Amino acid sequence: MTSRRNMRITLAAMTLASSMILVDQTAVPLAAPHAISGLHAEISQSQWLMTANILPLAALMVFGGRLGDLFGMRRVFLVGAVIFGLATTAMGASQDIWMAVAARAVQGAGAALMMPTALAIVSAVYPDEEKGAALGILAGASAFFAALGPVLGGALTAIDWRLVFLVNVPLAVLTIFLTLRATPDLQPQEGASRDLDLAGVATFAIAVGGLIFGLSQGPEEGWGQAETLIPIAVGLAFVPAFLAVERRAANPMINFKLFRHENFLAANLSQLLAGMIELGLGFLTPFFLLLVVGISPAAAGVALIPATIPVILAGPLAGKAFDRFGGRWPLVVGFLVLAASGVVLAVSVTSESAVALIPGLLLQGLGLGIVLTVNDPTGLTAVPEKDAGEGAGMINTSEQLGGALGIAALSAVELGINFHELESKFAAQGIHPTRHQVERGRDLIIEAEEKGIGHVTHSGLAELIRPDVISSHVHAFEVTFYASGAIAVVGAIVSFILVRKRDRVKGEGAGVFTRRSRWIFATSGRSPAITRRPAPRPGQSATG
Repeated sequence: MTSRRNMRITLAAMTLASSMILVDQTAVPLAAPHAISGLHAEISQSQWLMTANILPLAALMVFGGRLGDLFGMRRVFLVGAVIFGLATTAMGASQDIWMAVAARAVQGAGAALMMPTALAIVSAVYPDEEKGAALGILAGASAFFAALGPVLGGALTAIDWRLVFLVNVPLAVLTIFLTLRATPDLQPQEGASRDLDLAGVATFAIAVGGLIFGLSQGPEEGWGQAETLIPIAVGLAFVPAFLAVERRAANPMINFKLFRHENFLAANLSQLLAGMIELGLGFLTPFFLLLVVGISPAAAGVALIPATIPVILAGPLAGKAFDRFGGRWPLVVGFLVLAASGVVLAVSVTSESAVALIPGLLLQGLGLGIVLTVNDPTGLTAVPEKDAGEGAGMINTSEQLGGALGIAALSAVELGINFHELESKFAAQGIHPTRHQVERGRDLIIEAEEKGIGHVTHSGLAELIRPDVISSHVHAFEVTFYASGAIAVVGAIVSFILVRKRDRVKGEGAGVFTRRSRWIFATSGRSPAITRRPAPRPGQSATG
């Protein structure tokens, strides 16, 4: 039996791991311009510093849980932590953009091993009567530190962009040390399936990667060019290949039979749409502050706090609303709040002020807090109890997949409109930039993304393009924010049509108190690492 001291240390280690992964996502956007400049890369490649991390996290999340079932949760967690730490070191030492993208992808793979097993470990070492409180501490602390990500990212970027990544190296080492010292060697689940559906993982990754890469190429290369059309075609071709593989797999990565439950289908669709808004705008909004408002990265991090705090505060209220009304109306209201935030942000961009963004950011945080909290129980109470854990992994995967799609799609909107506006403005003035002038203009934009456009080195060219750059970005962000509102409207319609109030599955815990509460509901199912149900202790029956 694990001692009280080791239980607390284990909880601290798992909380540190989850917080580290989430902060790594939320802190990167403000470091991206500096990284692009330091690595001598193209502006359009900055989104891959986020997307390269999210894609393997989405593709391998359920896979990581199954590895924990097969080889032991503690062992798989430690492997993931080592991979994450080494990849983070490589990212901090990167000398070109492709080394950085590869390191970020490996980081995501390590995180996919850590996230499901960290939650499973906490569930396994705490007794049933304390499990909810322990998971609540983990979820609440992780959400708090994720909210601080933009602030930390801006502050560290002001010193050196590499610190945004390298700061995680000692944290990963500390996590490994605490886990080795206090966490029991949890044994693999007896009879766990050894069919890991590698073909499903591979076809899913190629399908999603091809589509997202093609979307990212469109604004820069042109939508009719081979560089754009080929990866999109490859991605589309692998979608039916993935579906065919999953139909034949003995233990598929995605259990499509669960989508027969309308509430579960709605929860996955709404989680994907919410993820598009959450991570898509999380990536792009800092660039508005840098390129239009002109403030520094550190100030931009502080300016984004209004979008993060309501996510935490809305959780308990959304949980109570679900308990009383079910998922339909909270989800509809949450998405309508998100739609309103898109409209308010779009209207406010013309003021070119960080203060004017605050109402829209507050609405955005409130809407996300409602939707991301209520999605979990809406989906998990709809599926059979034995499938609750697998359902939890699928909902989490939908959020990460939505994030990758949101970054690609909303970036395509913003960059496409921005490039078109600039070309039109130059043509109207009779300006036809030479290749050298185009390259110099890009250098100035990268400098503006690093420092804020108000701090760009003064030169004749800088003064010439500054008004055009600002006005084109204002229009581009206006359309982008309206697009995010449209995505939210789709979410409200999906929720209204599909979600119905149903009784909870027998044996669920009471109340929902954080956006990560999906793991508390997933306390029974096929396997511990996916379901958070601890394996029986020696001498204890499976039923307790």
